[in-house]
Amino acid sequence: MAFGSALGGVEIIAVAVTLLLSGGLAVYAVQSVNDWRRDDDDEPIDALKNTIAGQNRVALVVPEGPSIDALSAAVGLQTLCTEWGVTARLYAEGPVTGEDSKTFCNIFDLELSVIGDGADELTDADAAVAVGGGGGVPRLSNNPPVVAVIRHRPTAEENILTVTPTDDGSTATTVTRLLESEAVVPDQRIATALLHGIRAGTREFRRANGTRDYEAAGFLHTYADLGRIEDLRSPGMSGDTFDVISDAIANRERRASFAVTNVGAVPSVSALEEAADTMLRLEGVSTAAVFGIHEETIVVSCRAEDVRTNAFDILDTAFETSETTGGNTDAATARVPLGLFAQVNGEHEETLDMLIDASTRKALFEAFESS
Repeated sequence: MAFGSALGGVEIIAVAVTLLLSGGLAVYAVQSVNDWRRDDDDEPIDALKNTIAGQNRVALVVPEGPSIDALSAAVGLQTLCTEWGVTARLYAEGPVTGEDSKTFCNIFDLELSVIGDGADELTDADAAVAVGGGGGVPRLSNNPPVVAVIRHRPTAEENILTVTPTDDGSTATTVTRLLESEAVVPDQRIATALLHGIRAGTREFRRANGTRDYEAAGFLHTYADLGRIEDLRSPGMSGDTFDVISDAIANRERRASFAVTNVGAVPSVSALEEAADTMLRLEGVSTAAVFGIHEETIVVSCRAEDVRTNAFDILDTAFETSETTGGNTDAATARVPLGLFAQVNGEHEETLDMLIDASTRKALFEAFESS
C-alpha cells in the first residue's frame, strides 16, 4: 500500500480500523421480496410490450461493473425493442470492470455509454428499463423515468413493471423466453451473445434453477456461433490479474466451505473479482471472499455458489453496513474508503496492513458461521 504522512500510534490505528470496518462500508447487495408482478394478469411479454411499445426511445440500463449475463440480456432486449419499433440504446450505471465483460463488449461491438461519463443523450430517452443485476433500481433523477425491471432476481420495487422470474437461472434466460414469446428469431450475433450470457450466468449450468435455462439454451443453440462460444469461454488473462489470483490462492484461509484471502494492493477491482471467481474452483470451496486495497479503498468481493449461502448477507453481517449500492446473493462487493488512514507512512504501514487483514478475516468468518 502506498501512504503519505504519518499518523499517531498503533493503538489509534487499531481502534480506527475497527470502526472503519464496522460502519463505513457500502455493499453491493440485493434484498429478495417476491416474484415478478403483472398488471391486470397480463403475461409478462404483453405487460412489457404495453409498457415499452408506446415509447419512441428507451434506455436499457445495466448495473455498474455489469456481468456478461446483464450485458447479453440488454443486447437481446434491444432486438425486442427494434421488433416493436422502438429505438433502444445501452447504458451502464458505471464502468465495465470485469475482463470477461470487457471482452464481451469488444467482441459483440456493444455501443455502451456510461452514465455520468458523457452520456448526456440519456435525457433524450422517453423511458428507461433496468436490466440485470440484483441491487437497487437506478433512479436517474426520473429523467427518464424507470418503467420496468428485467432480471432473474426478485425486487421490492413498487409501481414499476417487474419481470423477475426466479425460476430462471440468468437474466439472459428471461430475455430469451421473451423473444420466444414474441416469435422473434434472433440473428447469429444476438443468439451467440444470449447463449454465452446463459452459460456465464448459470456458471455452465451449475446454478441452473430448472429446465428453463436448458430450454432457452436449446432454442439459441440452432442460431448461435458455437465456435465463438468456445473462444469466449477461455479468454486471455492479463499478467496483473494472474498475479492477484496467485496471491489469493497463496494467502487463503479456509473454514468449512468458506475461503477468505487477502491480496493486498490490486491494480483494478476486476482483478479482485476474477480472484473471487477463481477461489470457487478450489476443492472444498463453495463460498469465497477476497479483499484488498484499491485507490485508497478497502474492497471486499464475495462469491457464493452454495444456494444455502447469501453473499450479501455475509458482507452485511460482517460490516454492519447501512448503504446499499448494488450486487446480489451470488456476488456482492463491499467498499470502505481508508480516508485519513491512507496517509499512514512506512512507520505504521505494516501495522495497519496487519490490523486490516486480521479484522477483515475475523469479521468475514464470524459472519459466515452465523449465516
